[in-house]
Amino acid sequence: MPDPQRDPPLSRLGAALRAIKPRRVLHLSLREYVPLLLTIALWTLIIATIGHADAVRLLAATVTLRAVQMFTRMATAKSIKTRAASPKAVRRQARRFARLVQFGVLAANVLLILALVRALDAIGQEQVARFLPLVAIGMPARVLRYSDARTDSPYFRLALSGGALALALLGWAAGLGAVAMALAFGFREWVAYAVIRYWPKAPRVPTSPIIDPLGFAEIGRNTALSGRRLLTYRATKIALTVFGPIGNVAARTGRGLNWHAKVEPHLPHRLGGFVLLALATAGGAVFLALRSGEPLAMIGAAGLLQLAGASANIALLWRYLPDRNDPDLQLDEDEED
Repeated sequence: MPDPQRDPPLSRLGAALRAIKPRRVLHLSLREYVPLLLTIALWTLIIATIGHADAVRLLAATVTLRAVQMFTRMATAKSIKTRAASPKAVRRQARRFARLVQFGVLAANVLLILALVRALDAIGQEQVARFLPLVAIGMPARVLRYSDARTDSPYFRLALSGGALALALLGWAAGLGAVAMALAFGFREWVAYAVIRYWPKAPRVPTSPIIDPLGFAEIGRNTALSGRRLLTYRATKIALTVFGPIGNVAARTGRGLNWHAKVEPHLPHRLGGFVLLALATAGGAVFLALRSGEPLAMIGAAGLLQLAGASANIALLWRYLPDRNDPDLQLDEDEED
């Protein structure tokens, strides 16, 4: 055991740094910091191509799309992964059922986006309304990814950010302007799915595979549980949205250090609390959008709409939420957020 008097703090810090394995540093870099650099390069290109105001409107459209996805989210990926080593019939049933659920989610998303486009047009946000369907082009790729065990990879964000930058560069070279930048966000989901799906890798086999057929109760349970435990992290991430990719990494750093778990006990633990939170944040989003309408205000409105969607998703699946103190329940750290 180190002696504080004989080992000064700098020596202990040096020893701690030397104990970090190079593979771990590489893993963290590929998972967090390289995507950050690629995202910064992407937004630098977007601002240089279409200007600051339209870049902010494009960000508002992407955040609005995430709000829709948080509201309709169904966590099928975890169920697929836990059956990766199960008998073929079990894997096939789980994949088909997960895909059926995700197609239902896709249909709901399409209807919500059409409604939002009309609402944005009605309040004078025509540019955000035009961006929204373009950035939503990648939604069908999620149906495939969330029902395919071979897309389980911690480097999805790397493929996502790299694909977006490559597509934006192609659009910039072709002189397509704002349309190309929005399409880069839409088609990046397809590029990332293809890269993760077909990139050679060793399969990750679960230690205790599930052999029971997949049902909606399991999906609802996983969705409500992960949504409840990630709500603090998502609230932090939404609050830091105005700082762009740096705010995103700050939120993920806090999650990695488990800071959100310290705030989690102070969040509502009753259904009424989540309903109230969803209504209050949705009301705040509508107020901001109607009161100001400025590009930055639209980002704030979209951020509040995200929190409303995440809270409403938990409220709708409340009946499937297990006891929060159950020691057998583990959060999947690779859960899409």
